[in-house]
Amino acid sequence: MVVALILLVVLTLLGITISTISETEIQIAGNERQYKENVYQAEAAVMQCAQTMQEAASLDAAALAWMNAKGSVTAANIRSDTWWNDTNSAVVNAAVDPGGDTRYLAVEEGVAEGTSLDMTKTPLRSYAIYGKRYDSANPNRGRSVVKIGFRKAM
Repeated sequence: MVVALILLVVLTLLGITISTISETEIQIAGNERQYKENVYQAEAAVMQCAQTMQEAASLDAAALAWMNAKGSVTAANIRSDTWWNDTNSAVVNAAVDPGGDTRYLAVEEGVAEGTSLDMTKTPLRSYAIYGKRYDSANPNRGRSVVKIGFRKAM
């Protein structure tokens, strides 16, 4: 009888431990899925911005709200959730993110490094493009920022 009770206690503890481990693994998998979704959405925003810039005839910072002048964006701005607004960035296409939680912006960096300053040639301009995914209604769902470089002859 004592052996049976000890065996029952051991099996109960084993069941509780396995259940707890399974619950933790499910949470880890959910967090990983959310992280990947955020990164892919931010990457989609960057690609949409690059496509828009490629097709644009002019990349005038005064005409495009999401185009920021050289030196106007700091690392603190990029990390700030409140800084990403309609004044500094744009919302991605609703087909990419129906919730409107993904935004992009571009920052002019000037003449691309390593290019010629010859006045007879078309200058190659360099830009930094940022995409950000952050759900302000659900801040526990994380955030992701993706940055790429972009060059265009102007």
